[in-house]
Amino acid sequence: MPVARLRHRTAAASTRSPSNQDARARMLPTALWPAWALRLTPWHASGKPVARRADELLAVACLLAGNTTSIRAAALLTGTTVSSHNVSSLLAELTRRPDCTDVLHALILLADHLDQHGSPIDYARRRALFTTRSSFIAPLDWRDLQRRLRSNHLPDAAHAQRWIFHTLTGSPPRLAHPAIASATPSQRGQYLRFRWRILPAEVDLLLHTARTILDEHGIDEPVQWIPHLDDATVRALRLPGPDPNSISAAELHRAVPGGDFSIARLAHVLNTTTAHAIYLLSQHLVDWSPPRFRHIHYIATRIAQWRTWYEDDHYSLQDIADLEDTSLATVRLALLKYGFPLRTAVPRPGRPSRRGRRRADC
Repeated sequence: MPVARLRHRTAAASTRSPSNQDARARMLPTALWPAWALRLTPWHASGKPVARRADELLAVACLLAGNTTSIRAAALLTGTTVSSHNVSSLLAELTRRPDCTDVLHALILLADHLDQHGSPIDYARRRALFTTRSSFIAPLDWRDLQRRLRSNHLPDAAHAQRWIFHTLTGSPPRLAHPAIASATPSQRGQYLRFRWRILPAEVDLLLHTARTILDEHGIDEPVQWIPHLDDATVRALRLPGPDPNSISAAELHRAVPGGDFSIARLAHVLNTTTAHAIYLLSQHLVDWSPPRFRHIHYIATRIAQWRTWYEDDHYSLQDIADLEDTSLATVRLALLKYGFPLRTAVPRPGRPSRRGRRRADC
């Protein structure tokens, strides 16, 4: 039986009798980390996964490796609502398919890595803290950012709530508080699109909010984390999904057209799967905002450094403009807009002064 192969680790060289490994559940998200789910999930020829909620099923399977606990208990420990039957069915499918020869081996390696090295995130604690929370970000803060970044349709603020819940807990939004849970297929599809159409400035706000929430609870952990195995070991395994890092951010951004486009078309251009294309877009963010909004965000992210250079290091406006490859007017107007006083110019040797009026240093 596939479950017995996991329990006794017969898919790996280090076969041994199972023991209680339930402590590993604290190191596992409810849904396996996206990069690992992409690599380990089998797909039909039609492009659909062979099992719904495969990432949750795989997380349960990872807990079962070398473990004596029942499938039902493992599902409860990881916080999912998938059935024992669905877990068993996926494991059986993995043993039947030639492209999944080493998936069980990979799950055992992941389990061993967690047992030996631990995880910097206590997912069980986060599930207990945040699954009952109905709001993670003030809707007004989200709408204010949206007005600065987008000139047309504004994403539903509920997606921002779901993103933070998903990021903090590793649990799919369907398991969040009913006030923000994605309850319908339409909502789940919209949230998936939100994840890969999100703007870099939006991610900055959401990550900052997530970090603040952790700090409020006294949790000194990274916001996100993923375990990494030895590259050579993983490359030697026969796995159904693509290597998440086989396409660079630069390659992705060159292939992404402007405006709306088809994920299927992008996947075709990149010669990969639609799931891989979606994963890449969610990891290597594309700034879809119009140039005017990108310019505003650029200034907002650089103004603190410009102020330091100008006030503490006594750089001139022109020096800053040269360093940033922008115009003197951009730097000058930005400092004025943010309320930073400009120095009175001191003529440089060899530079003619403008008599009769004072001007800002340039």
